[in-house]
Amino acid sequence: MSNQRIVNLVCGCLLSSGWNNFDRPSTALSFKMYDSAVGKKEAQVYLSGDQYNWRLSGLYQSEGRNILEAESVLIPKDCSALRLRDLCEQFLENVETAIAKSYAVRLL
Repeated sequence: MSNQRIVNLVCGCLLSSGWNNFDRPSTALSFKMYDSAVGKKEAQVYLSGDQYNWRLSGLYQSEGRNILEAESVLIPKDCSALRLRDLCEQFLENVETAIAKSYAVRLL
């Protein structure tokens, strides 16, 4: 599967789950706003890779750290479109759970 196809499939999965693509050039693929006790907070999703795998990762600052740091998912470069979708959905499920458990969101 080509690099652009993988990016398109990941972006499609993110969009169908309520994430937004950036209108401006960015290193992040998508973002989503969450309500919290301290106001709206932004989460971002990144896709990086090496010769063997893609890495889908997130950024959401809570209590002075990125609480999505442990939620990354490795996507083998030779995986099928169906497996890619499953991995994206697993990643997003973990992200939603981590954010829901964050301090400022729990206070709300």
